[in-house]
Amino acid sequence: MTECDVLVVGAGPAGCATAIRTARAGLSTVLLDRAGPPRHWAGESLPPGMTKLMRSVFGDEILSEDLHRTAFGTRSVWGSAELVETDFLLNPLGEGWLLDRTRFDSDAKRAAAAAGVAILEVRHLGSLAREASARHVGVGDGSFLSAGFVVDATGRSAALLRKLGVGRIVADRQIAILASYPDDGDDYSGTTVEAVRDGWWYTSPLPGGRRVLAYLTDDDLWRAGQRDWCALLDETHHIRRLAGPSAMTAKTRACPAGTAQAARLAGEGWLAVGDAAASFDPLSAQGLATAVLMGSRAGCAIAHPDRERAIEAWVEAAAMLVAEHADLRTHYARLETRWPQSSYWRRRQDPDRARETPPLGWPSSTRAPHPVRAAQMGSAAHAWG
Repeated sequence: MTECDVLVVGAGPAGCATAIRTARAGLSTVLLDRAGPPRHWAGESLPPGMTKLMRSVFGDEILSEDLHRTAFGTRSVWGSAELVETDFLLNPLGEGWLLDRTRFDSDAKRAAAAAGVAILEVRHLGSLAREASARHVGVGDGSFLSAGFVVDATGRSAALLRKLGVGRIVADRQIAILASYPDDGDDYSGTTVEAVRDGWWYTSPLPGGRRVLAYLTDDDLWRAGQRDWCALLDETHHIRRLAGPSAMTAKTRACPAGTAQAARLAGEGWLAVGDAAASFDPLSAQGLATAVLMGSRAGCAIAHPDRERAIEAWVEAAAMLVAEHADLRTHYARLETRWPQSSYWRRRQDPDRARETPPLGWPSSTRAPHPVRAAQMGSAAHAWG
């Protein structure tokens, strides 16, 4: 049986950030990486203000214009048919990034290995048992890992939390219908968002000459609809033109994109980071940045001499971050008033429905920024960091 101080299950950016911090603090750390092809969100971006955080965790090489693409701004069609642009040159926090996510994840794992983290590739998790002060995790081939502390970084599946009997609080059933294809759209280096009757679209260029296009809606609305991807795309005011002609023939896939959080973020000898802890609406463009920040701070808390108190403080800070994301999400929905009978928008605008999910804390404040202007004000993650 392999023994370690900290076992991090899941080798995405949140898991790597956690493992790097504990390893640098002198704790023996094992990172479990799932075997098989990478699974991640297409067209990941970083808002302004995140460059320093990423480099402080993963090293200066994690972000470069040779591997990724600088984002010069954002555009949105929200609350009206007008296309509104925000230029990052006016942002004191600096540039944003359009990422090659596969390369970013690979480099994050390399940074973890360089920090002294042992990375093991496994196909699936086996049993989870507790003995004295350690937890024993089966890794699918009859062997076990014994750890004094375990971290769930398995993404939306929250595989470790499910074994611990910790459920998830789900705010919506949003999905993303995604397509990635050779880029023949416009030459704008940034993300464009457009609200429509039953959801919203976004498109971004990607490093390597590709583009991502996605339609976000609720699962039941997508399944009940009689129209196809091309018909919906034709109804947009701007996205159809900006995404390029190849968008009409691109192959699509559906991915979960809802807002949810773990019923508990931490317990005796464990905690959750990244999407396993809380998954946010992609409209915020904060998912990756928040995951790395939460993971980095979680690793520091695990390594703290007064671990229990440090983790309590981390949980409180994480809860505040989740609440601020929820506030922004509600505000964005309330800005879009063109379709008062749309189920998609009513579900996100009705205060009574919002109060049905109190753990996510959807405040009634409407002081948050317009989606296209959010980048000018800095992010919740940046404020916490």
